[in-house]
Amino acid sequence: MENRILALGLNPAWQKSLFFDELQFGEVNRAAEAHAIASGKGINFLRAVRTWGTMEAVLVQPVGGETGRLIRDSLREEGLSARSVAVEAQTRTCTTLICGKSASATEIIEPSEALSREEVERLKREIELALASSGALALCGTYPPGVSPEFYAWAAALARSAGKPVMLDAYQGIHPVLEGGVDFLKINRAELTALTGSADLIDSLSRLRRNYPVGLLAVTDGGDDAFLALDDGMWMFSVPQVEPFVNPIGAGDTCTAVLFSEILRGVSPADAFAGGLAAASASCMSRYPAVYRKADAEHLLKSVEVKRLL
Repeated sequence: MENRILALGLNPAWQKSLFFDELQFGEVNRAAEAHAIASGKGINFLRAVRTWGTMEAVLVQPVGGETGRLIRDSLREEGLSARSVAVEAQTRTCTTLICGKSASATEIIEPSEALSREEVERLKREIELALASSGALALCGTYPPGVSPEFYAWAAALARSAGKPVMLDAYQGIHPVLEGGVDFLKINRAELTALTGSADLIDSLSRLRRNYPVGLLAVTDGGDDAFLALDDGMWMFSVPQVEPFVNPIGAGDTCTAVLFSEILRGVSPADAFAGGLAAASASCMSRYPAVYRKADAEHLLKSVEVKRLL
């Protein structure tokens, strides 16, 4: 199916979000609200694609233990399409502490347990089956112990050999897949600096695209300006500010999902990125990761300003 994206999310999470009027570290803090939902970059990507509504998506992921069951049930209740591979390892729980007074979020991320060699092979077989009926591949986030950096390179090569575009939204251990080439790379500014060793924006954008065969490079920086680099230039984008600002978790994944969805349906990269930034801002108004109203995103899109840098 040309209009379906296969999302690969190797590190799902059962996401707990605790909301505090004011969070004081080193003190006893009582949450005013608590919410839990399936999350992780792959799941957030899947959720955001479905809300945007121009493409379909299916997720391949490993899940295990009681949290894995909670994730499967949560996705089923949302009507999200996932091909979950059962593994022995307990799927991690991530907890976000959100302070209303400072409008800030603190993430507590559990370590992931290792996958066995046989489980990794089962994931590969599931990916091969799902990719055969998908028109594009999105590689979303980190991978757990037991999965090597070559895994993403293998998946990207599999997609490219079939003429299917590849989006990469990750930065740890991605040199093998970058060396093989991806059509689209979306990271944040801190990750760009970590990958290139340069804190100078123009230099780091140029250096990454010079060192690796990356077609499009999109860089976000929270609520600050975002940047897009292509063969024919670089652009800066203002990011819509929202009120109320509730929860930023999943905003970057939302941006990636909408950016990829729009490009795949023929929208220009600049317009696609602007749409992704608007949807990401809209998602910050929700208590749940990558949950937003498309009408809010379309309204915020009107305030995105674009300036050519080179």
